[in-house]
Amino acid sequence: MPNLYFWEPEKQNYGILQAVLPWEDCDRVVARASAIRLGDEFPTESPNGTSHAAVVILYVRPEEANEKWFPGFYRIDSELTEIRDALVAAPKMPETR
Repeated sequence: MPNLYFWEPEKQNYGILQAVLPWEDCDRVVARASAIRLGDEFPTESPNGTSHAAVVILYVRPEEANEKWFPGFYRIDSELTEIRDALVAAPKMPETR
């Protein structure tokens, strides 16, 4: 399942894991945004070229790559608030005990 991170320099957060999403939810959450592949390593500096803007980063594990998503890290070009709203609207996975 893809991992979704938020890079928020104004909050001193440099890649905080926000969600681990099944593919159906991932596709829905990032559906209207474009994605730019950043490479195989988590970015060590701002992935959008500025140090102040918040960024959404998606990680696709090699074993979970598909014809649409290659393995690696992607910058998702969408407002953080839009992604947060989509995450809140995502169906909750049942807890396992």
